[in-house]
Amino acid sequence: MRSSALLALLLALVTPGCLAVLGVGAGVVISQDMMDNNTYVAQVRESVDVTWAVAKASLSQQASDPIDVDEDLRTAVGMVDDATVTVSVEAFDLDQTRLAVSARKFGVANGEIAEMVFDRILDRLAH
Repeated sequence: MRSSALLALLLALVTPGCLAVLGVGAGVVISQDMMDNNTYVAQVRESVDVTWAVAKASLSQQASDPIDVDEDLRTAVGMVDDATVTVSVEAFDLDQTRLAVSARKFGVANGEIAEMVFDRILDRLAH
């Protein structure tokens, strides 16, 4: 729990103040942003348990190997297209959740793969 609070504080400090409000699908996504290190972040209108289950299932299907999951921190790491993809989910508010996806390929942040995984998770959440 302490690590989640630290991650939330870090994200709050790094995330720009203005977030674009989007109406994707059935209104699942409240806001979406890309941070400087090619980490894609969205605030979704769904419970943390549902978002976490969908994120794990989606990453598991996209990954070439079994994923590593930390249930306590709600983080999952898997290999997608030779990149290490990290997905994290945290409760933001009542029935609102923050989803963050980042990818590193050959030690360098890879925004294309992070965006692809991120979009697929949001697509599954919308359906």
